[in-house]
Amino acid sequence: ASAGAVPFPRGGSAMAAGRSPPTVLLLGAAGGGKSLLVRRLRHIRRARGHRGEPAELGEPPATLPTVGTNLTDLRLPRKVTVRELGGCMGPIWPSYYSECSALLFVVDASNPTQISSSCIQLLSVLSAVPLASVPVLVLFNKIDLPCYMSLVEMKSLFRMQDIVSCATQPITMLETSARDGTGLADVLQWLRTAVKDP
Repeated sequence: ASAGAVPFPRGGSAMAAGRSPPTVLLLGAAGGGKSLLVRRLRHIRRARGHRGEPAELGEPPATLPTVGTNLTDLRLPRKVTVRELGGCMGPIWPSYYSECSALLFVVDASNPTQISSSCIQLLSVLSAVPLASVPVLVLFNKIDLPCYMSLVEMKSLFRMQDIVSCATQPITMLETSARDGTGLADVLQWLRTAVKDP
């Protein structure tokens, strides 16, 4: 290194030393429900009812489109950091791949006009070399809306069978509703498995 070069601090070196929690990337097109999803996951983890049952979620909080990145810590019980990247930030998503331990990819199952762009984004993410062995959870969100497409329809439109057979990473698919909480306990369980202690 030249005498004037100052190394830019990155999360990767700290993670390698075991000092920082694993990072889960939360990606997907704008308007897919990523912000509400991560808020609900945090709420479920914090507010457990009697006998470990999830507490009532209540009305969903208002959210704004994410511009930039949001960081949220979850305890699974292991602490993980969820980094939500705004859908409009797609071109710079790759700059965050190297520090990713698991990936959540959200698709709006109630918006058929977004299917092709979401599929292209997903294929781009799956083909990224730094993510070649990172576990991926594809969430077909907003199944509480009357116009949502079923998991069977979404798998067909996305050609998920072909994607899964060609992908190098393990891919799981779930239907969720960040609004009413459907499927969120399964998301937390997947995260516990995906970022388990080595």
